[in-house]
Amino acid sequence: MHRILGTRRILFALMLCVMAIGSVDAQQSLTITSESIQGSASATLDIDLTSTADTEGFVLAIGIDQTLLAVNDLSILGTATDAAGAELAVAEVFANGATLGVVLDSVTPFNGQVIAAGTDQTIARLSVTAQQLVTVSTDTAVTFLDGVLNSPPLSNLLVQGGLSVDANGGLGLNDGLVTLLPPPPSSLIIENASVDSDSTGAVRILLDNDGTDTQGFVLSVAHLAADVTLESIDISGTVTETVGAELVVPQIFPNGGTLGVVLDFSAPFGGQAIPAGLGTHIANYNYSCNATIEEPAPALTTPLSFADGQFGSPALENLLVIGGTSVNPGLTGGTLTCDAVPPPPASDTVFSVGPRELPTTGAAIGECFPGEEFELCLFYTDPTDSPQGLQMALCFDSDLTIVEGSFTVEGTIVDEMGAEFINQNVDNDPNDGDGSELLIGILMDALPPFENQMLPATATPLMIGCVQAIVSPTAACGDVLAIDFCNDINGAGSVDLKNIAVINYNSELGIGFEGGGCMIVPETVFRRGDCNMDQMLDLSDAATTLGYQFEGLIVGCKDACDANDDGKLDLADSVYILNYLFIFGPTMPAPGPLTPGPDPTEDNLGCAVTPTC
Repeated sequence: MHRILGTRRILFALMLCVMAIGSVDAQQSLTITSESIQGSASATLDIDLTSTADTEGFVLAIGIDQTLLAVNDLSILGTATDAAGAELAVAEVFANGATLGVVLDSVTPFNGQVIAAGTDQTIARLSVTAQQLVTVSTDTAVTFLDGVLNSPPLSNLLVQGGLSVDANGGLGLNDGLVTLLPPPPSSLIIENASVDSDSTGAVRILLDNDGTDTQGFVLSVAHLAADVTLESIDISGTVTETVGAELVVPQIFPNGGTLGVVLDFSAPFGGQAIPAGLGTHIANYNYSCNATIEEPAPALTTPLSFADGQFGSPALENLLVIGGTSVNPGLTGGTLTCDAVPPPPASDTVFSVGPRELPTTGAAIGECFPGEEFELCLFYTDPTDSPQGLQMALCFDSDLTIVEGSFTVEGTIVDEMGAEFINQNVDNDPNDGDGSELLIGILMDALPPFENQMLPATATPLMIGCVQAIVSPTAACGDVLAIDFCNDINGAGSVDLKNIAVINYNSELGIGFEGGGCMIVPETVFRRGDCNMDQMLDLSDAATTLGYQFEGLIVGCKDACDANDDGKLDLADSVYILNYLFIFGPTMPAPGPLTPGPDPTEDNLGCAVTPTC
């Protein structure tokens, strides 16, 4: 309301000015200067006055194409009008233009302020902003518009000597022009970076945009999954973070990642944006190298590239949001170099794994059968140092399953020396992307009063503990099911661990390894009590047992005839079979009689049956 009243006040004042009777030289003009705008930037156009008489007031009414431009302001600040001390100036801004009414001397003591006659004096300034991003140069007129804008509609005029001069009275009105130019080329750049191959490092994403502010962006970057792993994407330490981005959405894929950012996403909509500039740091892609490279091996350099339409659902493209419009920028890829690191210090600690008898036999590979549960033991040697702790990281064949919770140090040097922290972590899933893994952690002195327990130095392998392993029933004859020491594995957790010995409170990484395992060998199987080997247990088996004992009958599997599993073949075995069949006596010892299997009892009877796997 106050603006409407202000406009009416101007009109009233101007009416008073022009009530006098007389004439004014009309060879005068108003001119709107021309400007250009690149992208969605703003520009200021001067409204210049050429007059042959002093000007006591004026009205401006200026129209624009609102689809291409928006008026920010129509002001006298810093103009000849301002310098003359204008006492009343009221501007109105509309979607399609703006008006400005000015009276130089409107309040007491009426000192007679005027804009002196002259040529090309700037009396007002019109500020406009581009509303569209154009792809080719586009001209749009900025015009003097009589009888359209405001209520009541205003026309362009000057007040001189108390009289009005308008277009009908000879006032020249020279329109202006704004040329909209395409925004300057914008580019996204992946900055080349390097990282130690045993650590994680950031690759910076940079933005070149010297035209106008960026209101949001989408990044989609691909890498070689065989070389590096994308650990995370963030905006830490970037201009994006500094200006207060309100929506940040990262997504990570096996061979790449995307980041979507909207700077001003939620109320109160403060207009956050990334200012124009070159080399602006907008995001971080954080990678780790898939393998540790030790000197003097060469560094590994892997390409990083912007990848449109590859990641996400729907697939995302790299773009910038400028002036509310999506812009496809230029894309410049980069590289990540995994640098070689010094090899770990040499250590004379050696870890080994194998049967319990390994220290005396030296054989790390034992024999096993499909479906068998057997024991694997872990050992260490260190002839010069006394370890304070051991960290073992092992990977094992997918046909092996480690029994969780089966690790025991009972009867070992670890038990004897009083270890205070012992932990086992097992990953038995061979299909989770990193294979099957076993982690063992032992710290000798972990609790008060901290008496610095240590393991002794030894040149002979000393056992630290054993686990139970189960062979897959489908394991093939002749296969060696290996269990080896492997660095940088995480078991069922999320922290990658290496094989280390803790000596003098330091981690020694140069550990020697001696892997082990077992070889699948053929296994003799039979049914207990099936003395005639016809795959059934019945009266004929009792008769076969008696025939062997008293008539010299030859049998093919003495273990099968040993019905009571006492390691001998005698009358008791035939009685055992008859009791089982007809008097519902005790169930026969394993294996059988229904399911064949190996003899769990050591004896000298033997079984002339073709072994199977």
